Amino acid sequence: MKKSGRKKLQTMAQRLSRGLSLYACGVIFALLDHPLHAENLPDPTRPPLVPEAAPASEAGAVAPTLVLQSVLISPRHRVAIINGETVKLGDFYGTAKVVKISESGVVLKADGNLQTLKLFPSVEKKKPQIVETNIPSKKKSPRSEQNTDKNKEP
Repeated sequence: MKKSGRKKLQTMAQRLSRGLSLYACGVIFALLDHPLHAENLPDPTRPPLVPEAAPASEAGAVAPTLVLQSVLISPRHRVAIINGETVKLGDFYGTAKVVKISESGVVLKADGNLQTLKLFPSVEKKKPQIVETNIPSKKKSPRSEQNTDKNKEP
C-alpha cells in the first residue's frame, strides 16, 4: 500500500475514534442530566413499628401492647428488643423479668404470671406427620438366576 493511502486510513481512523468518543460523552451527559428514580421500597431488615398504646379509658388504664421486635443470640449473650428497648436475659422490662430468650420468642415473668412474646406471632410451627404407606417392593432376581433361565433348553 502506498504511503498516502496509509495516511488517509490513519486520518479516517482518528476521525472515527474522535466521533465515537464525542458520541459516548454526549450519551453520558444526557444520562446525567436525566434524573434517575428508584422505587421506594420498604427496608426488609427494619424492625416492625411499635403500635401505639390506646388512650386510657374512663373505666381504667389499658395495658400497653408488648411487641417482640428482634432476638439476638450468640454463644455468650442472649438479647431481645421489646418495643424498641434492648433487654438481656435476667433484666427487667418494666416490672416483668426476662426469664427466657429463644430463637422464636421471649418469656417474661411478672407477679408470678408468665407471658410469652413470639417473634412471629402469626406463624405457627407444626411437626410434620409421618404417614406409612404399604407399597410392595419389587425384588430383583440375581443375575445368576436370570442367566441360568436363559441358558436352559426347552
